[in-house]
Amino acid sequence: MPLNKTALQSELETKLKTNFKKGKDEEWSADQAAAELARVLADAIDTFVRGGDVKGVTSDVTNVAGNTLIGKGTQTGVGKVQ
Repeated sequence: MPLNKTALQSELETKLKTNFKKGKDEEWSADQAAAELARVLADAIDTFVRGGDVKGVTSDVTNVAGNTLIGKGTQTGVGKVQ
């Protein structure tokens, strides 16, 4: 499926609200709050990127010894980022 920016925004909003409340309730230090924010952002971005389809990838095929173009490769199916 295509990347879903609306879902990313919704997930970030939910997780950030939860973390901000938890940080306030538990009186997190600035370092702890920053670490948790970084973790939440990384998790949400990872999910966002891995959720998208990879299509239409093309690449040059070269001769390793001479680095000479010997053809082109084209992806015809749909792949995922891993």
